[in-house]
Amino acid sequence: MLIKDHEIRFIQLPNHTMELLAEYQTEAPEGVPYVLLTRERYVRIVKKWHDLRQVGKEWQNRYMVNNIGRDFKVHAKRAGIQFSAKFTIHTFRKTCAQNWADRLPANVVKFYLGHSDMNTTNKFYSIVDQSHLDLTRNVMDEMLENGKNQSDLDTGA
Repeated sequence: MLIKDHEIRFIQLPNHTMELLAEYQTEAPEGVPYVLLTRERYVRIVKKWHDLRQVGKEWQNRYMVNNIGRDFKVHAKRAGIQFSAKFTIHTFRKTCAQNWADRLPANVVKFYLGHSDMNTTNKFYSIVDQSHLDLTRNVMDEMLENGKNQSDLDTGA
């Protein structure tokens, strides 16, 4: 589950990711239910949540964001990721979205990205590159080969 712009969205996680998260959970501090939080951070978040409840205010996701960039770099280093250029958490989103756009129908990509308009999805993720041209050629070759084989079957050749 992901909360973006006050909307709850659900995303499918690959088995590999679930296995990594389960592994990280075994390393999480005692009593911390979240995988990527330190005990200190978790205690501060719970305190903030309780303080807000005491005065009748709602939780805002931005309360979690202030150390995300720093934490991202720590976790990326832990994963063995080395950066050769500017690299942010948003880079992951864009990379993932482009990979989805290469393999999934556009309406599915729109849904998972949370775009309200298909034009937004198409504007950023309908780029045609050499891999698309190669795939098109392979698909056409396969279609022609299948058509030829079907024709051979029909004529008894």
